Amino acid sequence: MPVNITDFLKEKSDIIRKKDLKKATNLKQVFTSINQHLYGKLKYTDTDTRARSKQIVNLLLCKLVDEISKKLEEEVEFCIKVGESDKHLLKRIELFFNEKVRKKFNDVMDENEQITLTKELVYLVVKELQDISLLRSSKDIFSDAFEIFVSKILKDEGGQFFTPHNIVKFMVNYLGANIDSKILDPACGHGGFLLETKEMLWSKIESKEQRIKSISNLFGIDKDLFLAKISKLYLEILSNGKANIFCEDSLDPKSYRAPAKRLIKNNTFDYIFTNPPFGVKIPINDNVILENYQLGHVWKNIDNKWEMQKKLVKQQAPQVLFIERCVQLLKEGGKLGIVLPEGIFGNPTDRYIWDFLTSNGKILGIISLDQNTFQPYTCNKTSILFFQKLKNIPEDYIIDFAIVENVGHDKDGKVLYKLNKDGSRKLDSTGNPLINDEIIDLHLRIKEAGEFNYLKDQKIFKIKYKQIKNKIFIPIYYTGVEKTLKKLESDQNFILLTVKDLTDRKIIYTNKGGYLPRGDEIGSHVYGLGDIPFIRTSELNNWEINLDSYKKTSQEVYEQYKPKQNIEENDILLVKDGGPNLIGKTAFITKLDTKIIIQSHIFQIKTLENDEYIDSYLLLYLLNLDIVQKQIQAITFVQGTIATIGNRIMEVVLPIPSEINARKEISDYIRNIINSKTEIKKKIQNLSLETINR
Repeated sequence: MPVNITDFLKEKSDIIRKKDLKKATNLKQVFTSINQHLYGKLKYTDTDTRARSKQIVNLLLCKLVDEISKKLEEEVEFCIKVGESDKHLLKRIELFFNEKVRKKFNDVMDENEQITLTKELVYLVVKELQDISLLRSSKDIFSDAFEIFVSKILKDEGGQFFTPHNIVKFMVNYLGANIDSKILDPACGHGGFLLETKEMLWSKIESKEQRIKSISNLFGIDKDLFLAKISKLYLEILSNGKANIFCEDSLDPKSYRAPAKRLIKNNTFDYIFTNPPFGVKIPINDNVILENYQLGHVWKNIDNKWEMQKKLVKQQAPQVLFIERCVQLLKEGGKLGIVLPEGIFGNPTDRYIWDFLTSNGKILGIISLDQNTFQPYTCNKTSILFFQKLKNIPEDYIIDFAIVENVGHDKDGKVLYKLNKDGSRKLDSTGNPLINDEIIDLHLRIKEAGEFNYLKDQKIFKIKYKQIKNKIFIPIYYTGVEKTLKKLESDQNFILLTVKDLTDRKIIYTNKGGYLPRGDEIGSHVYGLGDIPFIRTSELNNWEINLDSYKKTSQEVYEQYKPKQNIEENDILLVKDGGPNLIGKTAFITKLDTKIIIQSHIFQIKTLENDEYIDSYLLLYLLNLDIVQKQIQAITFVQGTIATIGNRIMEVVLPIPSEINARKEISDYIRNIINSKTEIKKKIQNLSLETINR
C-alpha cells in the first residue's frame, strides 16, 4: 500500500527528539505556570500540598532520566504522542516511572512508590515540559522546582530555605576542593551544594571513570526522607555514580543507623558546605542531644571571657548546634562554609559562639548578604561564615570581609538588571542584559582585595583578627562605623564616650540592674477604656510623639504605671524593638507629652544633673547623628520582620564635642527646635471653630 507523503511528514514533524528540546529562558517561570494551573484545578479538592509536590518531583525525575538516557536523534518518551489520550499518556508515564526510575534506583525509592496524579494533571505537566530541555535550562533543576513547588511547605514545617544557586556556587568556589577531598553537607536538602561540588570537581577531571568515582567522596545528610531520597537520586542520575546520602538527624549521631554510622564520623571531612535550618520555631530542647554539645550548655561571661558551665540550656537554636556539629565532623585543617542568620555575627549574647569557634580554629571570611537573598521566601538577613579547624591557631591572621548589596533579584524574586544612567539595561558583549549580581565573581575579587583602610571606600576588604571589636563580625560595622570613629579618634574637637560611659558617670539614669528603663505592655483588654495614650513604636517620629494613638486607656490604668515609668519633661524615648526601619527612632518628651504610658519596645533615656554640660537636648542631637544611627543599625539583631537592639545600646559610641561652649551651643539650638515644635503643637491643640470664625 503506497505511503501518503503528507501524512508521513505530518507524523514525523510531531515527533520530539532530544535534539529538538529547547532551553527555557526562565525555568522558574515555567514551573510557576504549572503550579498555578495545578492550584487552579485542585484548590477545592486537594489539601495535601506536600503529597502533590512529591508527585511533581516524580514526574521531573521521569523527564530528567528520559533526557539523560536518550541520544540526540532518539525520540523522547516524556511527551504527548500524536493522537494520544490523557488516559494512555498516564499509563505510559506510569510504566516509564516504574521501569526506568523506581527499579533502576530501587535502593532509594520505595517499591510501592507510584505516580498518583490524575490523568488530567499528568497531561498538563507533560504538555508544559515536553519541548524543554531541563539540563540546558538550569544549573540546578531541583532548586528551581523546589523553590516553586516545595519551599513554602519546608519553611512552614522546619525553617528550611533552599540556597540560591549563585550563593552555592560562590561558596564552593571560595573554598575550592581537591579531587580526592571528602565533602559533606549535613543539611543537604535536595543536594544543591553537593551538585555544585560535583560540577567543580568534574571540571578538573577528564576520565569518565574518575568522574564517577569522585561521587563516592560526596556525603549528605537530611532529616527529611523525601529530600534525602531526591538528593541521592538527583546526584546519581546526573553522575551515574553512587552518592552517600542518608536520612538521619545530623545533630543526633547516636541515633544514626549502621550505614551512616560507618561513614559519617568525627574528624573525617575536608570540606563542609551547608545552609542549616534555623529559626525560633524549631528549637532543640532534647537534653539527650544538647549534652553532646558545648554550645548546648549555658555559657557565662567571667572577667571578659566566656566560660562553659555544666548546666544545659533549656533550648538551643538548631543553627548554633549545627556550627559545632560541623566543627566535630571536620578533620584537622578542614574547612567550613555555612549560611547563618546575621544576628549571630554581632549579637552580644551570642559572643560565646565566637569564643568556641576561635578556640577551635580560625575565621577565614565573613560575607554579609543582602536582605533580599532568600526572598520571596523569607526576609531573614544572613551572612556566610568560612572557617578552618586547627589545633595550632595563629595569634593573628587575615579575615576576608565582603558586603553584598545586590544578589540579582528583588524582594519579590524578580530578576534585577544593571542599568545605564538613562534607565536602560546594560548589555554584555553578546547583547544580553547584565544581571545585577555581585556574587558572580566575588571569590576572585576577594583574592584581590586590600586590607581595611578607614580612609578608603571599601565593600570588600581584609581585616586582621586582632582588629575585630567586641567579637562583632559584621562587615558594615567596620565600613560604616569603625571608619568614621577612627577619624574622630584623632580629632581633638571630639571625645568619644559610649552610652555605658555616660551611665557610669551618672549622666544617664539606669535602673537597679544597670539597664536603661523601658516601657510596659498593658494588654489589649484595657484599650479603649479612656483618653490616656498608650505610645507604641509607630507613634515616634521626627522627635515627636503622636498623642492621637488609637490605643488609649483609662486614668486608672495610667495611675498603675505612672510611678514606675515616671515620664518627665526632657526625657528621650528611643525605639529598641520592632520593624528594622523603626529601631533607633527617637522622640523628646515635652510638657504636652508627660501623661502617657510607653510600650515595652521603647527605651526611656533620662539625663541627670551633671557638671559635664551634657543635657537631654545635646543627647537628642547625638543620638540622631548619622554615625550613631549607623552604629545602631550595625548592631541591630534582625530575625524575620522583627528587629531588636537590646542592651547593645550601651556599646554605642557618641562623639561629644570637647569644648563646653560647643556643647552649650548645640544644646541651645536643639532646645529652640523643640520649643518651636511645642508651640506649634499647642496652637494645633487649641484650634476651634470659634478661632476660625474670628
